[in-house]
Amino acid sequence: MNDTNRKFAVITVDTNDADYISETIEVTEEQVLMLARVATAIKAFESYEGKQIYMGRNHVCRHNFPVGDCLREDLGEKSAIEYYVKDKKTITEDDFLEFMGLLPYSEYGSHTVTTIKILAVIGEIKLI
Repeated sequence: MNDTNRKFAVITVDTNDADYISETIEVTEEQVLMLARVATAIKAFESYEGKQIYMGRNHVCRHNFPVGDCLREDLGEKSAIEYYVKDKKTITEDDFLEFMGLLPYSEYGSHTVTTIKILAVIGEIKLI
């Protein structure tokens, strides 16, 4: 691959109360397009009421991409695949699965995608 055509995705997630982790991975042009579709879906996320009563009222689900143990099904929160693929149909299952392969993951999963950005290499300076 020509070094001036390389692209990297930087994805940052919140795993628990502002515990952020990031992953930087080289991506293809097809993956850049997939990330754009997923980012569009995540940006359109709207909080919703869960089905469980929490502190006297229905819990408000504010996490835009809950996966793993960070998913609060006990409060009526929907998993990311339920919200984006099955309910909203904003991304395909293939896009979802490919994105999950790029998503940083702690031992407990994550609940919010905070950043998806693409870095394009425009040149390289070899020092040694």
